Amino acid sequence: MTRNPIRILDATVADQIAAGEVVERPASVLKELLENSLDAGAQHLRIRLEDGGMSLLAVEDDGIGIPAEELPLALQRHATSKLRRAEDLQRIQSFGFRGEALPAIASVARLRIQSRPAEAAAALQIEVEGGRLGTPRYGPRAPGTTVEVRDLFFNVPARRKFLRSAATELGRIQRVLRQTALVHFAVGFELLQGSRVLAHFAPAAEEPAQDARVGEILGLDFLANSLRFTQEDGELQVWGWLGLPTHSRARADEQHFFVNGRPVRDSGLSHALRAAYADVLYQDRHPVAVLHLTMPPHWVDVNVHPAKTELRFADSRRIHDFLRHAIREVIAHETRPSRPLARTASAPSAVAGDRGRGVHAGAGPVRGVSPTPSRSPIQPPASMVAEPGAHYWEQLVAPVYRAQEDAVDVTAASAIQEKLGADAPPLGYAIGQVHQRFVVAVNAQGLILVDQHAAHERILYERLKARRTGERSQTLLLPQVLSLTAADFARLDERTELLTAAGFRWTVTGPQHIHIQAGPADIPSAQYPALFQDYLTTSFAQLGDSDAFLAERACKAAIKTNHELSLAQMNALLRELEACPRYSQCNHGRPTVVELRLAELDRLFLRGR
Repeated sequence: MTRNPIRILDATVADQIAAGEVVERPASVLKELLENSLDAGAQHLRIRLEDGGMSLLAVEDDGIGIPAEELPLALQRHATSKLRRAEDLQRIQSFGFRGEALPAIASVARLRIQSRPAEAAAALQIEVEGGRLGTPRYGPRAPGTTVEVRDLFFNVPARRKFLRSAATELGRIQRVLRQTALVHFAVGFELLQGSRVLAHFAPAAEEPAQDARVGEILGLDFLANSLRFTQEDGELQVWGWLGLPTHSRARADEQHFFVNGRPVRDSGLSHALRAAYADVLYQDRHPVAVLHLTMPPHWVDVNVHPAKTELRFADSRRIHDFLRHAIREVIAHETRPSRPLARTASAPSAVAGDRGRGVHAGAGPVRGVSPTPSRSPIQPPASMVAEPGAHYWEQLVAPVYRAQEDAVDVTAASAIQEKLGADAPPLGYAIGQVHQRFVVAVNAQGLILVDQHAAHERILYERLKARRTGERSQTLLLPQVLSLTAADFARLDERTELLTAAGFRWTVTGPQHIHIQAGPADIPSAQYPALFQDYLTTSFAQLGDSDAFLAERACKAAIKTNHELSLAQMNALLRELEACPRYSQCNHGRPTVVELRLAELDRLFLRGR
């Protein structure tokens, strides 16, 4: 084998290698140029495209510009105004800092840059083709900078063939612009392809204008079903918009994370968001969110990847836990129903919410939960009393409503009306059932509809979580027989401690049978065989996710459709539901409560016209 001598690469080859890391497609070119313009203090940015950015991608800004004597230097590798010493890497506050973008782009495209500082009489223009600089010349331009990139990868055909169609590349460009617009609200953006305006985002310094921009980018349905919030912990802050659990997606494609104003992809942040919604979403659904994290620059290392979309945190565990707890708290205490899920998009001005509290719901004003629910008597249905040991309704829903002296007679319409004052509970008082599936109640604002299964599921889940360390058993009058396979019996020995902790007691009565003598007090005894089987067949990894397992238990134990409830039971259900965090959704993300306000009811009947 012939050995080649070691030598320094030609500058053009080195630039093209660097371009392979920085410039993947037109969207990555746009990202680098936008960062340069934002670092230059631009307030308005105009982006012009042809052929999805492959034939032309131009960015015009009104920033501070580049002095004529420095413009040729800006086209050389590792030339930057943003770093001076190695220590500056520990506190990077600009978006660009490597000094690689412009020379890398110029090495694989035909580039023209024109810039003028405010104090200069004219703009200097330089053209570069495949890394070769042309002759500089002066021309007219308002203060700012224009960078035109034509025929991307014209001299690297192997790279150009990996580009997709013009429509696909345009879609990626639009995503980059949307991400940038979601963080730089004070900056105006305009995107044109040919003579067609594809996007126009006016500067949005005030909160209502910011809400409007978010609605324009993520849709008015998101804005109408989202919470704007701010949470702080010392120097660590997170703010943004959280979609309600009922406004989720099948893919995690609308989760936008920004750290100190920089759009990033980070598995730890994604996991924290997912964990915060774990109690209120189906496992295959994903929340929608726009999250801005701010922290001291030395807490985060952005010098990890040339594209600057990946980073490392000095204390990733603290960031993860802070984000998870902050989001979880907002969802738990601020997700309160104020109207049905948005059937039609609402105007941004109608969802401004309550700014004074630091959190507001896009769907309307946020109301607190009464800390001391009012009381009403409850008697379980005869079908439940008849089943030996099946008092789970009384044990989980009714205990705080047993006091007869505090009983409230809400059976008469006149009595309900008298109780709907300022101290009335948020979910009001029940007046009946619809098809033994939904509870109908009235409150001071209008009409309440409650899904009885979803509501009871949320109540059971919260109580199971509170009791997870001390399960209580109920003894069966007649033991239940359960047939097990050989594999089940093999698992029985290794899971004895787990089953006992769950409240089960049993005896082995044969080579394939056991008798269940007691089980969890909060589960109907009819469900013991299936639950016992679940404990045996569910993997330890799934059982380790105790919240998910408890959610499944709650779902199985909750009252079902075609279950008749008395008014007292309905009111007990409402009071218990009000005391639960995240009470407007069940464990799977379905709504438990829908409210129709009087104004909406009036509109249904054309009142006031």
